[in-house]
Amino acid sequence: MSRLKALVKEPLLHFLLIGVVLFVVFGLRQPTGNNDAANRILVNSGQIEQLSAQFKRTRQRPPTASELVGLIEGFVRDEVYYREARAMGLDQDDPVVRQRMRLKLEFLLEDLASQATPDDAQLTEFMQRHPDRFREDPRLSFTQVYLDPDKRHDLAVEAVTILARLNQGAPPETEGDRTLVGPEYKLVAPHQIARVFGKDFTQQIMDLEPGDWTGPLISGYGGHLVRVTAKQAGRFPNLSEIRKQVEQEYLIEQRRELKNAAYRKLREGYEIVIENAPLPASTSTGSYQSTE
Repeated sequence: MSRLKALVKEPLLHFLLIGVVLFVVFGLRQPTGNNDAANRILVNSGQIEQLSAQFKRTRQRPPTASELVGLIEGFVRDEVYYREARAMGLDQDDPVVRQRMRLKLEFLLEDLASQATPDDAQLTEFMQRHPDRFREDPRLSFTQVYLDPDKRHDLAVEAVTILARLNQGAPPETEGDRTLVGPEYKLVAPHQIARVFGKDFTQQIMDLEPGDWTGPLISGYGGHLVRVTAKQAGRFPNLSEIRKQVEQEYLIEQRRELKNAAYRKLREGYEIVIENAPLPASTSTGSYQSTE
């Protein structure tokens, strides 16, 4: 009895039992008759060249003869395992396998869309359909002097005095209080200003024109005396200025539309049955069939 218990715990026995199970399953699924074609694995010259090219991209050199033999054997091993796993049904009801196969098909569809090179007329029409993507924001250049409300007895009154000195030519670095906020900004867009000073400050300063010092404008930090030094209006650029960006976004949209169109076409070949799943009125008709 003790020998039997020891044998049951032997890892080699577990391995042999797994082998027997796999052999039985493999035998059950084998069709009768000549199966040479189904069991034939062809490694052609194109695949060998691809294996060699992949090795060269990774190692920055071509493979040696022995390394190439190893690459080919690895390819064969992958193919053997892949075929045996499929034959045993290991790919069925596996969410990871399903997702990878879906992604692979989508990549193939994206490659098809990437083959087309849009002309200027197509890109111009695309820009006109999506003006907000390509319109350039207005930009400002300004200098600011910070007034700390915790250090000022009456910020509004003191601001008037400091403004007078600034407009008379006093250097801005000699006025105001210390802060981590930068003193000068060059041609920044509204979203960049808002990221530092907040939305309310941005709305106030975007209404100003280049000229004298003014303020105080209020932000989350406190008060700011500001002088706008340059202002650039927003504009819609010409295609020649941003062609690469427009083409990139055009191709992204084309790939998405192609995948959706291909899915809709493929879906037409299926009857969709949703069991025991009450659907909203907007989806319970058409291509869906619900069963109770």
